[in-house]
Amino acid sequence: MRFVDEIYRLYKGHFNGDEEDIVAIIVGILEEQSHQDLLKLVAEMDEEELFHMLATYMVEVMKRKVAMDDERPPATLTH
Repeated sequence: MRFVDEIYRLYKGHFNGDEEDIVAIIVGILEEQSHQDLLKLVAEMDEEELFHMLATYMVEVMKRKVAMDDERPPATLTH
């Protein structure tokens, strides 16, 4: 994806392998984008990129849901 390649080139010296740094930079950049800008990025993706983006997103959301369920106490049955 060209957008990711451009971000990587711009911030290459700032990445130290720490995931928190990468997340902070990406989130900061995305927060500056309008809804239309984000839709344009998606429209520019080829089918494989779109598939991987959605798959990654859906897997992460599902992991969070499972983790939240694991943190909740089990519901008690009442009659």
